[in-house]
Amino acid sequence: MKFNVKWFLAAFVALLAALAAAPWTVSQNAQILAIESQIAGASGMRLASHGRSVFAVLPRPHIRIYDAELEQGSGGMQISTSSLRVDLGLAGLLTGRLELARAILADAVFTIDLAHAFFAPAGQTPGGVGSAPEMALGEVQVVGGKLLLRRPGAEKTDLAAEAIEARLDWSRAGAPLSLIGHCQLPAFGENRPPARFALWAAQPDQWPRGKESKVTLRVDADAFQIDINGALALAPRPHFKGRVSGAAPSLRQAAQWLDLTLPLPGRYGALSIKGEAILDPDLIAFPAIAVSIDGNALDGAASIRLDGQRPLISATLAGASVNLEPLIEALPAASASGQWSHEIFWPSHLAAADLDLRLSAAHARLGDFQFDDAALSAILKNGRLDLSLAQASAYSGQVRARAIIAENAGGLDIRGSAFAEKVDVAALLWDGFKRQSLSGTARATLSFETSGDSWYELASRLDARGELAVEKGEIYGLDLSLAFRRMERRPLTAGVELRSGRTAFEQLGAKFGIQQGQADVEEGFARGERLTANFSGKAQIAERTVDLRAVASHQPPGDPDAKPLQLGFNLSGAWDDATLVPDALGLIHRSDAAAPLLPKKPAPN
Repeated sequence: MKFNVKWFLAAFVALLAALAAAPWTVSQNAQILAIESQIAGASGMRLASHGRSVFAVLPRPHIRIYDAELEQGSGGMQISTSSLRVDLGLAGLLTGRLELARAILADAVFTIDLAHAFFAPAGQTPGGVGSAPEMALGEVQVVGGKLLLRRPGAEKTDLAAEAIEARLDWSRAGAPLSLIGHCQLPAFGENRPPARFALWAAQPDQWPRGKESKVTLRVDADAFQIDINGALALAPRPHFKGRVSGAAPSLRQAAQWLDLTLPLPGRYGALSIKGEAILDPDLIAFPAIAVSIDGNALDGAASIRLDGQRPLISATLAGASVNLEPLIEALPAASASGQWSHEIFWPSHLAAADLDLRLSAAHARLGDFQFDDAALSAILKNGRLDLSLAQASAYSGQVRARAIIAENAGGLDIRGSAFAEKVDVAALLWDGFKRQSLSGTARATLSFETSGDSWYELASRLDARGELAVEKGEIYGLDLSLAFRRMERRPLTAGVELRSGRTAFEQLGAKFGIQQGQADVEEGFARGERLTANFSGKAQIAERTVDLRAVASHQPPGDPDAKPLQLGFNLSGAWDDATLVPDALGLIHRSDAAAPLLPKKPAPN
């Protein structure tokens, strides 16, 4: 019988087609063990458990492993997937070997324990004991993935990313590695465009050997963008050194995604950074950095240490022009309708981190207050905040201030001091209060302490002592010279003239003490040419009212022996609208026409 080669080949092809079209469940573990060995050699991860597996020839030879669980030897990372499909290299099949050509992880959940991720035991590389792999992962695809992070000390995991679609290409040992993809970041809210990422590593096979590889990373999301370019090592612990640049429309939101609580109040809006960086698991350091935050451009150095009980943020920065307003704009308004605000302060986060911030500015602004050559610091440790203005030029003079703030059960506990000398009072009052009531060159000291959970409470519990001295100035809205001239001719009109014009003085001073929001003004005086005034009284800090009594004396010109004229008046009412009231009885006594109308004193018996 003649052998028909044509029919034999047709039958063989038909048999292969039937086998390829109908996959079957494999019972041999040899294929799974070979795949597990290659995964461990290339990535340092092992196939911890799996369900059933299926082998198929078409459309290309592959093994599909259901309910696969992979984990890193250190326990730092686990991967669970509903389906792990491994495409096999055809050349390997022909030579009796299983080679990974491509892996597809469906519904993969990556769980990373940040306390152990990427760390290798002493003397062991991620790829095995004392050795490095001579293979690569090929192509790995992630479909519908999630990323869960377990923070150090936390039991539960946080969802960091979802809807991950990614592709990793690492064709062979010694070849570069690339990873591209996109995902959703739940921490930044729903209905946002996917965040896109791209990673390139020049020599990823150096990582298992404990050596570094050049890398570039870019993450582009509407919530933040970051670019990294430098050298990265993974063993025995991750370490990066290179250049970093990034931007975020909201630093507060970006910090929340990184699980960092900002300890101080503030806007924390638009941020951009650029500079040299060193990144370790317990240290983020920027030896040289340019920062722009809330419109302030700063240069210097910064670091964040993560190896303590709480993060330690350190920075030494300098800027040409710094606006400090964003730091206080989140606080409730201090006053409303002429009264201190009763709105309760939000709970502080002073215990969330430690801070050592040193800031110098050629020009600084806090609200409408202006400073030059300012040296500021904010030291926060164990929930105690020490704010200091070590020195600054302001309003032609020098100012210094310090405040120590802590939180207690009743709100904030604040104590501090301030000092100013050679300050232009008129410019200061105009910038701060848009009022011009006093001019001159001032020197002032103040020490204070208070506590409370609102501006009203702080004012009610204020204890303080201070002293004020002003030279060569004027008091606005008080014309003592004109009032005394009127007293000599028409005493009853002197009170009208008193509330206009200005009164010049050579020296003005006062001491004051405050106890539980009640101020006592002591030893107040003003001295000018042939004019002297002494005043004292009280002020209610919480109610924002004042009640001062003053007596002014005027020495008539040309007669040093003449009896000085005296005029008394009161300043009382609300701070914002105090009323100046002359001593009417004294003016009547001075009037020749009105004095006889007063009751006469009874004659002595």
